[in-house]
Amino acid sequence: MNNQPLDTLWLARAIFDLGGVTFGDYTLGGSTVNSPVYINPRALISNPEALRVAARMMAQEVALAQSLRRSHAQPYDVVAGVPTGGLLLATAFALESNTPLIYARLRPEGTGQRGIEGRHIEGARALLIDDLVTGGASMSEMARFLAEHDIKVHDAVALVDRQMGAQTRLKRVGINLISILKLDVMMNHYYESSLITEEQHNNYLNYVRANRAAESDELDASQAGEHGQAGQKNGQKNGGASNGHAAGHEADAQ
Repeated sequence: MNNQPLDTLWLARAIFDLGGVTFGDYTLGGSTVNSPVYINPRALISNPEALRVAARMMAQEVALAQSLRRSHAQPYDVVAGVPTGGLLLATAFALESNTPLIYARLRPEGTGQRGIEGRHIEGARALLIDDLVTGGASMSEMARFLAEHDIKVHDAVALVDRQMGAQTRLKRVGINLISILKLDVMMNHYYESSLITEEQHNNYLNYVRANRAAESDELDASQAGEHGQAGQKNGQKNGGASNGHAAGHEADAQ
């Protein structure tokens, strides 16, 4: 049971065999619109071995990122899952890595109030885990919520990355994203293994080309806007200083 190699393609196949990959026309919030493929990594809970492999692979990638000469991942005190799929994986990761788990209740539920379940120290560092990431909005929201409770997030792990700008967006807010499975690799593997048709594969590729181009334009525009605001602030600051110097010179002349 514990001898299964840590193979990303094996894990991608496990998600497929468990019914976690379907085709159609899916719109899920603002980040996924008219996608021809739906990925549901939560299907892994039906196979304890596959869930264990996913947890071990996440733990291995985080440890590797921490061991690099120029470390890409920082130490952490607790693990936090993004509800709900991320919580399932975070639980498996916590058991695999022997790390305390916390649960963020973003909204009141039943008798539970908005807040954090699980013990943690003030200023704790959390490793954020989600089953799927697209644009990074859910992870950003979760990180902000944890910050409200004095819990810091520097690193996040996504089991499946749809590669729609999450890494760039998260980096801008100080979060390093570690992705285990890339959707492009998964779809190519499914096609090469004759698990999906050429039409399904082409529909995915066409969707990716169109949407990644739009994502790239959006990110470029956002970055240009940030630079423009920074330049305006610097200009106001320098202008204020120049005005101050001019006023001082006028006063001296008088």
